[in-house]
Amino acid sequence: MQDFAFIDETLDINLTQSYYLSIQLSLNGLSFCIHDPVRKKYIAYSYKNFDSELSFDDYLNTIEDYLSKNDLLNQEYKISKLIWISNKNTLIPEIYFKPNDLKKYFEFNQKLNELDEIHYNKLRFVDAYSVYVVPNQIANIFIKQFQGLKFYNQQTPFINRFLFKHHSDTIKVFVNINDEFIDLCIRENGKLLLYNNFTFKTDSDIIYYIMYVFNQFDLNPENTELILSGLVDKKSSVYSNLRGFIGQLRFDKLSEDFSYSYTFNKIPAHSFTNLFNLQLCE
Repeated sequence: MQDFAFIDETLDINLTQSYYLSIQLSLNGLSFCIHDPVRKKYIAYSYKNFDSELSFDDYLNTIEDYLSKNDLLNQEYKISKLIWISNKNTLIPEIYFKPNDLKKYFEFNQKLNELDEIHYNKLRFVDAYSVYVVPNQIANIFIKQFQGLKFYNQQTPFINRFLFKHHSDTIKVFVNINDEFIDLCIRENGKLLLYNNFTFKTDSDIIYYIMYVFNQFDLNPENTELILSGLVDKKSSVYSNLRGFIGQLRFDKLSEDFSYSYTFNKIPAHSFTNLFNLQLCE
C-alpha cells in the first residue's frame, strides 16, 4: 500500500490535547488516525509504508525518524492507543485469568522471546482476556513519545467490533487479512464461538483455512455470511476465489457510531477497521 495522509480542514493542532490518537503498527508500516470526541468525528488518517527488507535495528531507527518528523505525532493527546499487529496472542477465560501466571499461560501455545513484553486487555463483550506480546524496543520508543499510551493487539478491536455491532441470530464469519496471517472469528447470538489466526504464504492458504473452518463448524457456504476486512479488495485473487465458494461475501463497514472526514473516501473503508474501532476498546 502506498503512503497517504488525509487531514480534515477542521483539525486544529492547538487542540490536540482534547483529541484521541489511535496508532496501528506492524513490521511493514505505521498508520494512525485522530478522533475529535466532541463531534465524534475522525479528522486525520495517515499511513507510512516501511521497507520489508529492513533489519530490525534499521526498522527501529525508521520508526524513530518518522515519529520525530511527523508534526501530528509530536503533539500531546488526551488519549493515545497503539495496536501492535502480531499473531503472537491468545485468549484466556476470565475464570482462569491470573496476572502472575501470564507467562505460563502464554507459553502453552506461543514462543516467548527474551525481549518480548507480555500485555493484556479485558474484552468488553467476552468473559476473557486478550494476552499478547510487544517487543520491548518498540514499546519503549512509543512510551517515550506518548504519555499514558495504552497497548493492544489487533485481536481486541477485531473481536469487540463484531460482537458489539453485528446483532443477529444467524452465524456470521469474520476475517481480517494482515500481511502474513489472518484473524478469524465466528459469532452467533452475540457469542464468540471461535477466534483463531492462521499464518499464510499464498492466497490459496487463506482460502484453505477459511473453508477448513466452514467445514469444521458444518457451515453452509451458500447462506453463511462472510465479512472481510484488512488487506483485501475486489480486484484481489482472494476475493475472486472466495466468491466461487461463499454465497454471501461482503466487506466490513466503518462503525456508524462515528463520522469521518470526506477526505478519507479515497481509501477502502474496510482496510483499517481495527484502527478506527480502537476507540471502542476500554
